[in-house]
Amino acid sequence: MSAFDFRPPAKNQRIRRDGWTAERQLRFLDGLARTRNVRDAAAHARISRESAYRLRDRREGALFALLWDRILASAPPSEVHIERLSDGQIMRLLGTLFRRERGDFADFSATGSKSR
Repeated sequence: MSAFDFRPPAKNQRIRRDGWTAERQLRFLDGLARTRNVRDAAAHARISRESAYRLRDRREGALFALLWDRILASAPPSEVHIERLSDGQIMRLLGTLFRRERGDFADFSATGSKSR
């Protein structure tokens, strides 16, 4: 299966009202990293460009916006092949950032151990 193949969500997977599932967000971000073009990335995720900008502007899209900005701020891909993050690595990164936003790490001291 290529990166541009589309699989419908599983029956037990909840679909957001706006259509932005976690998989679709990853597809968009992957397409953006590859093409550095919002229109092409939206086509890769099979969602409209306008919908991507709306998600980016909403509070629940803050992490999506942060990753979008980081992708575009990084140097454009050169002819040298750069190792991409796997879906699992991206999901762990997203999970860590969500937990950090929620304050799950507030009880940790500078040494990394949990304070009592």
